[in-house]
Amino acid sequence: MRDSARLNAKANEWADRLVDRLGPDEVARLSQRLLDAIDEVSSNRWEAATRRAAALPDGIRPEKIKALTDSFARQLGVAGAAAGAAAVAPGVGAAATMLTTTAELGLFTARAGDLILTIAATHGRPDPTVDERRAWVLAVLIYGSSAKDGFASALNEAAVGVAPVVNRRVSLATLQTANRLMSRSLLRRYGSRRAVIAAGRVIPIGIGALIGGSANYVAIRTLARNADEFFARLPYSAIDVDSTDLTGRQLEP
Repeated sequence: MRDSARLNAKANEWADRLVDRLGPDEVARLSQRLLDAIDEVSSNRWEAATRRAAALPDGIRPEKIKALTDSFARQLGVAGAAAGAAAVAPGVGAAATMLTTTAELGLFTARAGDLILTIAATHGRPDPTVDERRAWVLAVLIYGSSAKDGFASALNEAAVGVAPVVNRRVSLATLQTANRLMSRSLLRRYGSRRAVIAAGRVIPIGIGALIGGSANYVAIRTLARNADEFFARLPYSAIDVDSTDLTGRQLEP
């Protein structure tokens, strides 16, 4: 336990140094890398998620989600270990380490999005729009175990001046605004947590692979649990593309 606390403190120290070295342009590029990964998953991978959900072994939903989580945890654990080993390999400089870390961060985010959408499909969410999928992924990644409350808060903030939710339906305009609000906090809330894991891999004590593999393994299990709880308590069921604001104007999609 003491060793784990020391390791976590060291990882945080290196994360701080990593962030300090990033200039505004690098921060912007990293943030865009995360958003691009989420947009790719939201726009193009729903059908794959539904097929993945349909292919899960027969059983009740918790058994299906356990099988899905086990598969993703193994995959991302291997990827994290490989990134960690590459980061601490002899002769690897700071620039190469940053490239490895950024690439693995993008991969993890995309696969995390795949997992979230597959869990949504397992919960029977019907034919969601791209904006709904993006909202789901952002909410679970940013707010974690508080995804339901965080998402509801984003919707409430986005709905200022707009007709309130009726019969658990949310206007498309409100959902799109909530997505923009959540996107702004993605790097600060989700990216900072991943930065600690990334920094832990490059601690020069020869155990980057162990940190990378185990951290991804645990992160995926936590993510799956949070997504399962989120979809079990999702605060709305559909969007209303014909909703109007309080002035009676038709809202633009």
